[in-house]
Amino acid sequence: MNHIALHFLASTLVLSAWGQAQKQNAKPVDSAPPATAEATTSANADGQPSSEDLVARRAVPYRPTINRDPFAVPSDAEPSKRGDLVDDIAVKGIIKREGKFFAVVTDSRGNVRFLPSGYKFRDGEIVSVDDKAVTFHQWDPNSTVKTQYKTITKTFKREEGKR
Repeated sequence: MNHIALHFLASTLVLSAWGQAQKQNAKPVDSAPPATAEATTSANADGQPSSEDLVARRAVPYRPTINRDPFAVPSDAEPSKRGDLVDDIAVKGIIKREGKFFAVVTDSRGNVRFLPSGYKFRDGEIVSVDDKAVTFHQWDPNSTVKTQYKTITKTFKREEGKR
């Protein structure tokens, strides 16, 4: 037991003496960063920066920016910027222009649009438009995999109030 205590005491003395020697050899760190980029690096003869420049600490100011208020309730304008979901689209009918079929759809905000085959939504796309229905491919909006989809066919909805 005395041998272990003696070994511990010796190693403690050696480490403390080594730490004091390191403090005496250490150079003070500049608190202000250099004014120009030329002053930040001094190159050796071979063009490499010196080892002191590589390990020198420089003050970097922190300038936070807030893009939005994190405590505010999201507005109705935010989801409209990202695009519509296939589930939010109601198909009202079709029109034919210049030999192409266009689906007449309304979104969740009540906007009416004429969309061609191949139109992309946030979570899907229009695959085909025919005289009875519109076919969509829908995938998970949070996934990057677009090859795994489900096929959704939406038939035309009658306008409310017409009978």
